Amino acid sequence: MQNSRTITEAAADVVRQASTLLRKEAELARVEMSENLDALSGGVKMLIAGAALLIPGLVLLLEAGADALMAAGLRTYWALALVGGGALIIGIVLTVIGRRRMKLSQLKPRKTLDEISRDVAMAREQMGMNNDATRRAA
Repeated sequence: MQNSRTITEAAADVVRQASTLLRKEAELARVEMSENLDALSGGVKMLIAGAALLIPGLVLLLEAGADALMAAGLRTYWALALVGGGALIIGIVLTVIGRRRMKLSQLKPRKTLDEISRDVAMAREQMGMNNDATRRAA
């Protein structure tokens, strides 16, 4: 069985297909990055809205806690120091945890990069097969 395509035609076809594949992968990466940024943007908006309601509510709860400690017989400055110090420690812990979770690496288009890695591996494998077939034909 004789192949009707020349090596030049096959090489041109491979280059054309690789070019199309790279364009599609670039488009996929752009779409994935856009989705990641949209998700991040929505998360930031919700965080701001939540903080706008959370802060006054927390102040009122802390004030009520300090009032309860004063009603139990603790001096005002000790009650305020205990409640304020507890809130400060919890706030620091939450800030550290949140900062660790908010990394720019989360914006990386992981799916696209995985797909490109698979495509490159497959292309290398096929090029190896094509080189073997070309050597045998020569």
